Amino acid sequence: MTALIYVYAVLPEPVVGALSGIDARPVRWIAEGTLAAAVSEVPSDEFEEQPLNEHVRDMDWLGPRAVAHQEVNDRLHAAADASVPLAFGTVFRDDDRVRQLLRDQASVLVERLAAVRGCAEWVVALHLLGTPDAEYLSRASAPIQALRSQIESSSPGRAHLLRRRLAELERDESRRLAGEAAEQVLSALRQTAAAVYSEPLPTDTLERPLLRASLLVRREAEPGFLDEVERLRLQWPEPVYRLLLTGPWPPYRFGGLRP
Repeated sequence: MTALIYVYAVLPEPVVGALSGIDARPVRWIAEGTLAAAVSEVPSDEFEEQPLNEHVRDMDWLGPRAVAHQEVNDRLHAAADASVPLAFGTVFRDDDRVRQLLRDQASVLVERLAAVRGCAEWVVALHLLGTPDAEYLSRASAPIQALRSQIESSSPGRAHLLRRRLAELERDESRRLAGEAAEQVLSALRQTAAAVYSEPLPTDTLERPLLRASLLVRREAEPGFLDEVERLRLQWPEPVYRLLLTGPWPPYRFGGLRP
């Protein structure tokens, strides 16, 4: 069985310390110029393009290997000021091909390392848990408040017509407020993030988020960033909304190269 070279990340220089990667293989370093790649050997019968495409649909196979990939990048990210994590499944035939990558992509890699230096990646998602009730909408919407006042001061016949208009307005305002929530959360978090990427929203899930974004945050700015997330949770509270935060992660979205 032949081996392929699996690349976890690219750093400005090797990190001191022993690391184990996929299948508990030792992680070693391939250096070229001012860059160093963290790599380990993986079996070709599992990581060649065709078998890999089949294996990634098998969660029993994928799970432990994806965890190992993430753990290596987590440790590299914690130990270094900057790292460019590569996507799962980035493999090369031999060390020379890795050195060629480091040469051919040197300018891009150096630029990305500079962009993510001293930063971590966080992922924010805002979910609408349910339709806001009439009381919530009335507090949040001036047009609804005004229409309710008209209903209270109208004759029975006119009040009936206005209640039909109120039902339509509540539906419209519910959609508007949900859109505003996503916009305002993202706008507020931009103030404490070095970079923001709005992720595509899934269309095939039962619970479709209003917002999903990856944010690059400088480590010294993390306390302020986390305080802002808590403030936004109070502004857009449960049980109507849920603001989820995960991280810190290595900067996959902002530093990583595709296989």
